[in-house]
Amino acid sequence: MTDDPALKSAELASLGTHFSMISTLLATPDGQVDAQRVVDLAGAALPHANHAGITLLRPNGSPESVAVSDPLPTRVDALQYTLLQGPCLDASNGDDLVLSADLAGDRRWPEFAPRCVTTTGVRSMLCVRVGLIGGERAALNFYALAPDAFDDLDQGVASIFAPFAAIAVNRLLHEREVAGLNIALSSSRQIGTAIGILMARHQVTSEQAFTLLSRASQHLNRKLRDVATDVELTGELPAAERRGRRSEPDRLQPRPE
Repeated sequence: MTDDPALKSAELASLGTHFSMISTLLATPDGQVDAQRVVDLAGAALPHANHAGITLLRPNGSPESVAVSDPLPTRVDALQYTLLQGPCLDASNGDDLVLSADLAGDRRWPEFAPRCVTTTGVRSMLCVRVGLIGGERAALNFYALAPDAFDDLDQGVASIFAPFAAIAVNRLLHEREVAGLNIALSSSRQIGTAIGILMARHQVTSEQAFTLLSRASQHLNRKLRDVATDVELTGELPAAERRGRRSEPDRLQPRPE
């Protein structure tokens, strides 16, 4: 940027216009930024990229590629996740930008680099860190089949798309959290209903009814909420459990009057 204040203002205004245009292109019909759109547009906008993707690392989960331009990034990323090394992981873990001009001679990842070249044909990689809320980490990644593919312009364009990738991934994580809470709430209601049914049917306490449900879950090797769904639908424990533990309710102490 120039030191002239008037020109600086013009450049900032132009930059703001470009960001506004990109936001419009990336938005879904409901106005949200979508991770797949970020990958598709960024991959097309980067001058020398053949492929693109987003890596997500979660504190209590395996690394995953949440959006890819095509199957090749998935193959490259899977190799990194298996070997626990590679530019996508380094960028996700805190390096603002990781560039490999030629993986064939890059010694930073002694296992990943040669295997990536041999099995996928990718020679150059450019990865930029994506800032997320909370403990999750992510990177926006670009892949090229030619060595020395990415220049300063590629790095600049990639950095422009990183904030949009952050918005998209944060949105995705929020949607997953909401979905998980809804599933947990639904499961809790189903289990509560099943306990009530078993209490009424076998004249036992809530603790004893929960014991019946838990034992059925373990005996049948099924999730507790699935057994609870059966009880909610039929009014009884699953048939196999009833046959295997026909006298179980009789061994439980009846609830006091």
